[in-house]
Amino acid sequence: MATTISDGTDTLTPELVDGWEATRAGRTILHTILGSNSPAVTLRASAPRTGTLRVVVGTDPSLAADIEAMLSAGKLLTLASTERAAVNMTFVVSGQVTTSLDSETRSVWLIEAEFQEVA
Repeated sequence: MATTISDGTDTLTPELVDGWEATRAGRTILHTILGSNSPAVTLRASAPRTGTLRVVVGTDPSLAADIEAMLSAGKLLTLASTERAAVNMTFVVSGQVTTSLDSETRSVWLIEAEFQEVA
């Protein structure tokens, strides 16, 4: 049971997904009608998920560098989890990629990336 990140050529497996937070913007449009208490409504599906993915790489600095490079390469990526199917998605990195060492031991690599789900 694992979670993998793949770019279609390479597949990397972090030790743990420490956080996955996603939101979907609603795209329904409300049109105010003068003289009416009820708006006209244009129903539209919500936007794809956006959010932040946080992974614990472990103590292997070369795996941390490989995951950071994959997330920073500007490629279409796939997140696949055998434990949490709800997080499975195809995505692009849409913002910052942050690499750090944990604050307790200073030996475990942590990577955080802002994402945008794509079809």
